[in-house]
Amino acid sequence: MDVRIETRKPQKVAFVRHVGPYAECGSAWGKLMAWAGPKGLGSQPECLGICYDDPKITPADKIRYDACIPVPEDVEGEGEVGIQEIAGGDYAIATHKGPYAELYETYDYLYGQWVSENDYELRDIPCFEMYLNTPDTTPEEDLLTDIYMPVQKQA
Repeated sequence: MDVRIETRKPQKVAFVRHVGPYAECGSAWGKLMAWAGPKGLGSQPECLGICYDDPKITPADKIRYDACIPVPEDVEGEGEVGIQEIAGGDYAIATHKGPYAELYETYDYLYGQWVSENDYELRDIPCFEMYLNTPDTTPEEDLLTDIYMPVQKQA
């Protein structure tokens, strides 16, 4: 699996939090897009998901996930839609091809193998996913997701 390092600037996003299994986060996306559409923000090409918890450790009903889209600096949240910043810095990025239900395979490789075999260590911030196409128009086996794992060079 190819892994590249990219330095990102901080990015302001609007988000809706989902608590529960990752496979059930579709309603968060529906709420976010329903809010964004009338504001002219729903056409953003970047859709990101912030993943806070490891489903192998965290009980399914406690898993936290934020459905996010980038927004301009002057946008404010309302109701269930909040505003936060995705941290800048170095990220190890791997592209996963296939169903979202199999993303754990790429996570297992990044966290379990890649980071220990390279001169990087994890930063204490959540990883995030960038969805490069949509399940609305793409067959499951052709879905592309970049996984961004926050890293820093070992001291």
